[in-house]
Amino acid sequence: MGLAHAIFWAQELPGGAVASPWAGDPEIPDQLQTIQMESESGPTDVRTVLLFLTLLGFWLLLSGQFDKAFLVGSGLVSCLLAVYCCHRLNLIGESYQPIESLPRFLVYLPWLILKIALSSLQVTRLSWGSSSSIQPRFVKVPVKIRHPLARTLLANSITLTPGTVTVDVADDHYLVHALTGAAEEGVLDGSAERRVAPMVPGSDKDDPDLQSEAVA
Repeated sequence: MGLAHAIFWAQELPGGAVASPWAGDPEIPDQLQTIQMESESGPTDVRTVLLFLTLLGFWLLLSGQFDKAFLVGSGLVSCLLAVYCCHRLNLIGESYQPIESLPRFLVYLPWLILKIALSSLQVTRLSWGSSSSIQPRFVKVPVKIRHPLARTLLANSITLTPGTVTVDVADDHYLVHALTGAAEEGVLDGSAERRVAPMVPGSDKDDPDLQSEAVA
């Protein structure tokens, strides 16, 4: 039985905890025996609304259809279903939607867009040049951050940047496919990780090297 099934069949206990179907099983780690949920609904309600509005805004931005009632209605239903699934999977909370990260994300986004634009130009130039300039390779990129949201942002940022794709995620490293040597150096310099770490509260507390954002 997977973690998703466990949460779907979980039973609420006093104090906001949830007992999973694995409770009492000696072979299951203690952290999966009970799933702690937020006891106060206030922060969760705010994050729920923000998640729904973010998903809906992103859907409308990609769709570009504002005058078709069926398409807009489908987007509303899809966003509501996604938020409902997040609730059932206990994926709404401080660990997954830290509201205080929003201002830092708005600072990080222009930097990421600039990196994507520069990488796009470089990949375009290479595709029109000689084939010898493209030398694909797999690279193990060390990762120090542990916060799940920070790790997800870092992996997606690498994939969004042309020339690099996050292929696999391990505890202490990512396996990245790089198109060129320059792309390999770009993911190994740690600049993205140093910018993501301070953006998510608590993700850099275990490593002093990540507590200051990269200037370059």
